[in-house]
Amino acid sequence: MQDQGSQTILLTGATGAVGTELLPRLLRRNPRARIVALVRGADQAEAESRLAATLAFSDTAPAERARVHALRGDVCAPALGLDTDSLRGLAARTSQIFHLAANVRFNAGLEDSRLANVGSTRAILDFARQAHAARDGDLRLQYVSTAYVAGRRLGPLHEHELDLGQSFWNTYEQTKLEAEAVVRQAQAELPITIYRPSQIIGTTAAGKVRKLFGFLEFLKLTCAGVIRALPAHPETRTDMIPVDYVCDAIAYLSGEPDSVGRCYHLAAGLAHSTPLGRVVDIAYRVLEEYAPPSRLPPRPDFVPIDLFEHQASNGQVHKSLNGLLQLYQTYMSYERDFQVADTMARLAGGGVTLAPMDEVVEAGARYVVAQHFGTASRAAA
Repeated sequence: MQDQGSQTILLTGATGAVGTELLPRLLRRNPRARIVALVRGADQAEAESRLAATLAFSDTAPAERARVHALRGDVCAPALGLDTDSLRGLAARTSQIFHLAANVRFNAGLEDSRLANVGSTRAILDFARQAHAARDGDLRLQYVSTAYVAGRRLGPLHEHELDLGQSFWNTYEQTKLEAEAVVRQAQAELPITIYRPSQIIGTTAAGKVRKLFGFLEFLKLTCAGVIRALPAHPETRTDMIPVDYVCDAIAYLSGEPDSVGRCYHLAAGLAHSTPLGRVVDIAYRVLEEYAPPSRLPPRPDFVPIDLFEHQASNGQVHKSLNGLLQLYQTYMSYERDFQVADTMARLAGGGVTLAPMDEVVEAGARYVVAQHFGTASRAAA
């Protein structure tokens, strides 16, 4: 085994929502390691600029930033877009790989999504094999999948399950399953851990997140006053998870020997998820604190989907909401029963616990609403 001082961690997807939060955690947990972030860019300067913005958003300390280096490359390209000597040198130094990069657009074309999600995974596995050989087996690969590889399956969804012949709601789900299948095949030859987050929202305390997804996107439209109705049932529980919980879990488990060969649902699970009706209650209470009375948007109502479709056909639904619903309608209409008990117990042993989701939802709401309205205009009642 090589001395930790010579170790390098390769991180893909560093500029994304998860990568932005994971990077400072990796720095803290690996105080002698160097982190190389593979970043796309027209040139090295652009790659460095993108990484600098990530480090600034995450409030990474200047002393720690010195251990992070941008490497212009392309995870979808042969040899990661690197020349032979650079690739060989990187492989000889790399002791851990965190593969987060993905095309997360639900409406991407199948081939584009497959290139980004399956193609990049194959490229990373090729690099991992090279590093594994160069370092006499001193290598681990941490692969971030998604809980939504379950596709249209209903009922209990277990971590050991993958392809049970299910169909999918979008190309993201399909190609992430295809990519995870490739990763699972490689577990026979490489030490790999798989992580499956659900719908990412902001950090537990501050609600901060680099990119808005799902509920936070709907809240942004609500702030603008364009959502008056939602085609969903208020008792439906949609699985959301704070990004810091996901990153704390990955950072912790990546250092645990017994996590090799395992798959972890990083999700809230039905028992911990907040029903949509309460999500709206929480968000609107925050809106009432921040929005001046003259700018307070209407509170969205829950309506049957057939009524909503009638309203949409009459031009009563804003095109921005229609666009979001094309992406997220199924995640508001069907509960996913992700099995999380074993993972939560394992994480609790390392001090990683999930806060009450009502509190997480409120923090996320404050983050989005404050961006729109600024400082709270009145004290909470």
